[in-house]
Amino acid sequence: MSDSYIVLKNISKCFEKQLILSISELSINKGEILSIIGPSGVGKSTLLRLIAGLNDADSGEILIDHISMKGIPPQKRPAVYMFQDSLLFPHMNLLENVTFGLKMLGINRKEREKLGKLMLEKVGLVNLEKRFPHEISGGQKQRVALGRSLIVKPKVLLLDEPFSNLDSELRKDTRRWMKHLLKEEEMTVLFVTHDLEEAMAISDRVAILGEKTLQQVASPKELYHHPINRFVSSFLQSGLWEHDRFIASEQLVLSERKPQANEKFWTAEIIESYFQTGNVQLVVSVNETKEKLTMVGKENQQEGKVLYLYKKDS
Repeated sequence: MSDSYIVLKNISKCFEKQLILSISELSINKGEILSIIGPSGVGKSTLLRLIAGLNDADSGEILIDHISMKGIPPQKRPAVYMFQDSLLFPHMNLLENVTFGLKMLGINRKEREKLGKLMLEKVGLVNLEKRFPHEISGGQKQRVALGRSLIVKPKVLLLDEPFSNLDSELRKDTRRWMKHLLKEEEMTVLFVTHDLEEAMAISDRVAILGEKTLQQVASPKELYHHPINRFVSSFLQSGLWEHDRFIASEQLVLSERKPQANEKFWTAEIIESYFQTGNVQLVVSVNETKEKLTMVGKENQQEGKVLYLYKKDS
């Protein structure tokens, strides 16, 4: 792509002689937020660490703004890695924490403090510059950490599950203002998460990792309605595959009615039931295909119950 800002080509990484990650090509546009999601242990954080230079790839090339990162140490790369924990310095106040990177760059104190106060205002912590990390909440700590990352104006921001230590409502609130700020700053972002809803909400595109490689990279809408293979649709729980053709969950109906003679059906066991957005959501395991999908159900349908799936009439 002509707008590609980050390019990975033929990347592979092994651990103890076992291949853990192989990516033939991945391109991220300037100013794009790309989420990376997949099952545990598929190499999501490893991918970020390779871009940051914290680990070396065994083969392949990583380009940022058309410059190869080969041989460039982490501290010289135009990327900032933000970890799950805020990792603030406990002996420094918020202004000192947020301006630490500027101090390392040799920016004078007066300019540092001016830029630091502006950044604290951007992340919603105006007039809190004299407080210390133990005096603020977990969500506020993440805001300081993000401000510290953005103030040095990196070309790329690498976020490794930054909301994982926050409760559900605080996660949602934090991701909303973070997305707004990242777009305002026109930041190019790779965002690792295990939360599918989070990935869909914050991203321009989502990359699904599985079986040691990229399965699909697309917009949230494209992924959900047009998964490229069975792995993706099963991970998203968005439908079934039949003879290499995807059937979206919206084209299926879940019923207690037993099938008639010669009628096409699948048997589905309820493995989870929960209430969300005004409906009972049923997660079912399809016996014939071993796929899982989520569908709207009835309140009296219990886990372990076997139902039938039919294609809706066209």
